[in-house]
Amino acid sequence: MSEKQPEPNSEPKSKLTSFSPKAKYTFLFASWVFLSAFSFYLGMNLMAKEGGISLSLKNQSPSESSEKLAQSNVESENKENESTEANPLETKEDKPTSVLDEITKDEIIPADFSADENVSFRASAWSTDWSAMRKTVHLYNEIHPFIYTMRGGLSNNGELISSWSQTSRKERVAELRALNPKVKIIPTIFRWENPKEKIQENIGMGGRTDIRDKHIQIIVNEIVTYGYDGIDIDYEGMSCDKKEKFEEFFVLLAREVHKKGKLLSVAVHPKTPSDKKKDLNCRGLSKPIQLDFRENWRGPTTHDYAFLAKHADRVKIMAYELHPRKYHNPGPGPQAPNVWLKDIITYAKKRVPTSKLYMAIPTYGYDWALNCKSSAKAIYHSDAQRIRSGAHKKHQPTDINQILTAENKMGSWRNLSKFADIHKNRAYEDPSLWYTSGGCDRVAFYMNRKAFEEKMTLLRKYDLGGFSFWQLVTDNDPEINEYLSLLVQGKLPAVEKISDKELDDSSKKELEEKQIKLTKIKEKTLKKTVVN
Repeated sequence: MSEKQPEPNSEPKSKLTSFSPKAKYTFLFASWVFLSAFSFYLGMNLMAKEGGISLSLKNQSPSESSEKLAQSNVESENKENESTEANPLETKEDKPTSVLDEITKDEIIPADFSADENVSFRASAWSTDWSAMRKTVHLYNEIHPFIYTMRGGLSNNGELISSWSQTSRKERVAELRALNPKVKIIPTIFRWENPKEKIQENIGMGGRTDIRDKHIQIIVNEIVTYGYDGIDIDYEGMSCDKKEKFEEFFVLLAREVHKKGKLLSVAVHPKTPSDKKKDLNCRGLSKPIQLDFRENWRGPTTHDYAFLAKHADRVKIMAYELHPRKYHNPGPGPQAPNVWLKDIITYAKKRVPTSKLYMAIPTYGYDWALNCKSSAKAIYHSDAQRIRSGAHKKHQPTDINQILTAENKMGSWRNLSKFADIHKNRAYEDPSLWYTSGGCDRVAFYMNRKAFEEKMTLLRKYDLGGFSFWQLVTDNDPEINEYLSLLVQGKLPAVEKISDKELDDSSKKELEEKQIKLTKIKEKTLKKTVVN
């Protein structure tokens, strides 16, 4: 940058003439250094705003004791350029249509915006990744730092363990509030029951109401000490005999949390409606558990949506893992397709006020082998970019049966084809990548902006309270953030709401179709039995 020279008779020159030549030189040199530095500063800020500079830091998971925490140990990579020349098997992909395409970049992320706390549909996320939280907290109405678990394994003493130190808890809460003064910070206490870790005395099992009460007091003390906006209870996989004790604990906790003017959130297992109702008699309970849902394993039996919703401010349904990282039923597929989300919403809306109801959406997918023995693995944004940089085929929407037929792989892709009936007459909005690695054909389902937008549109149509990400990491698709910036500012176009009658009619139709399908399967099985 050059500086305009003063006119011969101007005031600046008359002042300069009073200095010695050495002083003049020093003054001019200092001015040049200052202006150069200032120009560099402005240039760097401009580049950062326009996306020319980005930082990505690897964040290690604080614990490897559960699959949830293990999934967070990922590293963000720069987005790779793609071309059809570099990927001979990939057909040319049109840029997905989006509400973002109709809005200019300047309108997407103003420099000083933060999430609007008055929006009817709220964005929230669980996270163990401090770097990701700092970088994107302005995009969320609520953040759940995934930092607490119970002390003790097979027995509990009421105490908690945190992956953040006392100093970190204070400093990080303050930093998040400085970055987004409107964000609600609601940390999570997590425990999944397994052979080495139980949820016992902390909810009053074995008559230990003293430990339960201590557990509640410790939770409340954490909220008050560190200035949280509330607490999120994520007690998963409990055996059915714990249902009533968990509910007693939850009512008492809600009372104490609400006395402090704080929020109580609860994470619950997904349930879908069943056309058949039956009672489950579980030892230790005063009355049977009514099974009016299809998922009758131990976890969902202890989460009574209607009961918990009476005392919670947020009910967050963990709507993911429809196709777990296993090769048994239901095999490869998307983690949270809309066809499944509709079923979950149908069940939940009749039991939870919509203002309290959130769907938890995955930011990850899985990558399965199709024709060989090879472990499945989690896939995030950088993994999808790596696969797409080589030879592959992409499908979005994904019609699995159509792909099996078109590729003539019904016989050889045994890890998938044996579950073909599950995907019949379904086209998922989720993207999939089909490729070969190490001599093995593979398929990877993952999350991108287009799929995320379609899921959010569905949730908004059902007038839910919001969504939660499992989980916010540095390696999430950055294009999703553009959509989130509009969502949390209330700038998305309105959607037509689905009425309760439409919801009931849709539910009845789907149940009838499933019943017809089950009848045909039974008839087919019976015929084979008769023939043999």
